[in-house]
Amino acid sequence: MQVVSGFFIGLVGIVFTVVMLLLLAATARRVMGAAVGWVRSAVVAFAMLSVASWVLTNGLLDAGWSRADGTLTVAPGVALVAVVLAFAWAFVLGLCVLLVLELLVPTGSVPGPWRALRGLRQGRRETRRYAQILTIGVRHGLGGALTRGARQPDGSRLSRTDQRRQAAALRDALSDAGVTFVKFGQVLSTRRDLLPATFADALATLQSEVPPAPWSQVEAAVTSALGRPIDEAFAEFSPEPLASASVGQVHAARLADGREVVVKVQRPGARAQVETDLAILGRLARRIERDTAWGRSLGVVDLADGFAASLREELDYTVELENTLALRAALTRGAVGERLPDADGADPGAGPRVRVPEVYPELSGTTLLVMERLDGVPVGRAADVLAGLDDAVRADLASRLLTATLEQVLVAGTFHADLHPGNVLVTDDGRLGLLDMGSVGRLGEPERLALAAVLLAVDADDAVAATDALLELLDAPVDLDVRRLERAVGQVIVRFRGAGASGAMFTALFRLVTDAGLAVPSQVAAAFRTFTSLEGTLRLIDPGFDLVAGARATAQPLVRRVVTPEGLRERATSLFLGLAPELERLPRRLAKITSDVEAGRLTVNVRSFAHPDDRAFVTGLVQQVVSTVIAAAAVVAAVVLVSADSGPELVEGLRLFAVLGAALGFVGTVLAVRVLVFAFRGAATGGRRP
Repeated sequence: MQVVSGFFIGLVGIVFTVVMLLLLAATARRVMGAAVGWVRSAVVAFAMLSVASWVLTNGLLDAGWSRADGTLTVAPGVALVAVVLAFAWAFVLGLCVLLVLELLVPTGSVPGPWRALRGLRQGRRETRRYAQILTIGVRHGLGGALTRGARQPDGSRLSRTDQRRQAAALRDALSDAGVTFVKFGQVLSTRRDLLPATFADALATLQSEVPPAPWSQVEAAVTSALGRPIDEAFAEFSPEPLASASVGQVHAARLADGREVVVKVQRPGARAQVETDLAILGRLARRIERDTAWGRSLGVVDLADGFAASLREELDYTVELENTLALRAALTRGAVGERLPDADGADPGAGPRVRVPEVYPELSGTTLLVMERLDGVPVGRAADVLAGLDDAVRADLASRLLTATLEQVLVAGTFHADLHPGNVLVTDDGRLGLLDMGSVGRLGEPERLALAAVLLAVDADDAVAATDALLELLDAPVDLDVRRLERAVGQVIVRFRGAGASGAMFTALFRLVTDAGLAVPSQVAAAFRTFTSLEGTLRLIDPGFDLVAGARATAQPLVRRVVTPEGLRERATSLFLGLAPELERLPRRLAKITSDVEAGRLTVNVRSFAHPDDRAFVTGLVQQVVSTVIAAAAVVAAVVLVSADSGPELVEGLRLFAVLGAALGFVGTVLAVRVLVFAFRGAATGGRRP
């Protein structure tokens, strides 16, 4: 029975101690007014209790107010005052310790135990991945290429042969590194404004030359996605892939009703690999933006986040399914769906010149996409097919592809954002097909109208109108030099208005606005990238095709379809309906203003600090000033009272003024800690309001 009672008393003591620790930790966090970590708050609270207990026990013994057996020799009220003051000042000491810890090691900079364990496991995976990527680079001869750049050790530039060799090595290394780096190479291949043509051409082959996954893995992935055996869903399924891309690969199949389809299967393990690689990429981006000025100016973290979001979207094939349906609807409504004769007048057959395959939602899912089969060859590997076509036919195909793209961007607002040569198919009947709708951009009506205005202004050689349209399309900084931007835009227009100008105009405009400090929204940037990647595809279809001239010839009729009389009338009607109540009150308000002016009663009231953030900022500033004054006054008064030799004594050796001074010192120190917390928080945020 005594054992049980002792265990119960010990358990109660432990529970009481834990509750006290949590209360003290919560009180400390509340008093500091900052999100201090619970672990450090509890540790400091425990230390605070220990120090207060030790000081109190020894202090009472030294003062002679208690005996070794625990009995008191003073009034209980005096002992209670001593206990309260001891714990109060231990609490103040704990606040000071927390303040120093927050300054040296802010909460969140050191992970907690569970987070540290997960981070350790993630770090081990990332470390292995780092080592794997480094090994791949060294195996392909890229060990010193990144440090030497594009020059020899003696400072001379690499020869064209050496450039081709390094470009091929980089392509092979990215291919071996996996999904994320293949996609990264695909993105780089469209940035001919940043990469030499040799490297861009080599990386462009990543679009269609990725090694396929073994059939055993693919079969398991298809069966898992379907939720049933393959032969129950398909009459035939070819184990040999038709194509292999960065995220998935495509197999030919036949449905039970005889329709020929292709099945896009996500690579086994692609999602886990992508998440590890994106974690590495995000960490590198944060370090670059933190440590370099060019990284901050480019917004490397935002770029990495955008790339990560795009890649994660590609991993969800239901998104591509919805994108494909949207593009089919956009092209069906457009003129590109019309049947056109060949150059010699022969009818190529029914159907549009630019096609988007039909999809089958009932067989598709997150990692599986079943769509209509378009027989043909990607433009990147269709040199022999295109060489057998008449020049007029090739020019017509290029014109149709450009028209389809402008139709999507300017009219439908939903467009294919990755028209590289691997995503455009030259079909066996001489048409073009669009593949891989995993990356699709969307523009609202204001953005579409502004982009159309840019094209029309370029066609009219009007730099002022083009600049105004760009400012409407993009986000301009406050200190933008508009006149300087107008001159730069005018130079770009003059440079590319001649016959034979290439589609590099879109690249030049994109670089111009980014250099000027204009923020480019992600969907607008996707439209610019679409035209940039489209340039290389059009050049392969028809080397003599003039993208700028084609855009000029196509943009005006498309803009007329966007800005129709019916549309303008509907827009004007909606605006009028919104303004009707104000217009109805306008005569009465004008009459009142006129009468007030005649009578000298017209006044204008301006309310300062109308915005809630401004009022909150001023209120916080006043609170800090008042807290600082009260804290300073309390500390000064505490020093005066503690050092006073006069005044009534509670007991022998303990004056009332000393007790009051200790209490005032406690209040002043707590207020001072809060003021310091707010001051350091403001310094950490650069003076911005939280």
